[in-house]
Amino acid sequence: MEDVSEQGIRAFIRAVVMHGGRAERLTTSRRNPVQVWGVDGSSCIVRVRSKAAGDWKARRQDESLATDDTGSLYWVFVDMGQSEPAFFMVSSEEMAADIKGEVDLWVQESPLRTRTGHHAIALGRVQHGRDRWALLGLNADADPALAEAAHSAASHRVTKVVRRTGAKRVALVEEVIDLRVRVVADFDGYRLSARFDPDSQRLEIVQGPMEGRRFEDPTEAASAVATHISGDVEVLDGWKFWELDTPERQSLDTLR
Repeated sequence: MEDVSEQGIRAFIRAVVMHGGRAERLTTSRRNPVQVWGVDGSSCIVRVRSKAAGDWKARRQDESLATDDTGSLYWVFVDMGQSEPAFFMVSSEEMAADIKGEVDLWVQESPLRTRTGHHAIALGRVQHGRDRWALLGLNADADPALAEAAHSAASHRVTKVVRRTGAKRVALVEEVIDLRVRVVADFDGYRLSARFDPDSQRLEIVQGPMEGRRFEDPTEAASAVATHISGDVEVLDGWKFWELDTPERQSLDTLR
């Protein structure tokens, strides 16, 4: 029998299709990431948390976006304890700030407490995100005509092949191919690596300070990470700050 986590992910994938989109579970993290494609073809990654009773479970470390190895833009909370699953969508930035505020209060009660371990999320903290399908680029209403396609999508299992070599077992997990442009930058002694999407103009830092953070454009990313490193307010031209990760190291501006 599937656990609640698996049931919640399948219910969410089914619902995404019913609302006009597409979704696939990713195998790049244990934080239950799912990639969602909206009605217009744009995509984002969400973290899915599921429960059948009580509160949802997270970790106190989730107060920092830097600990999120999924690159998620949103969290989706699935309540499987109702006659029909209920869904609540909240941005990753909002969840990090919310968890940080709660952990701050919890630590203040006792100096011996640490900012690690499990963290419960009650319904009241995410209630405002119920059925916010538009955040994911999906239709507000489900289309009953898509029920068969939704069932098929939810039934798809991520293939994991196990090859035995003597006493060892090597698991081969499906590869997720990243088609974004690889870019790098050097600032104040730090080497930064990032991925740039020419279509959406978004840039994600994948190595270095602010790893895992996503930005709407290269300039926003450059200014934010430079400010983070230097401690002063930095305003930079991201198209010149970021360079292609090639031997020539041409500026990202050459792609415009």
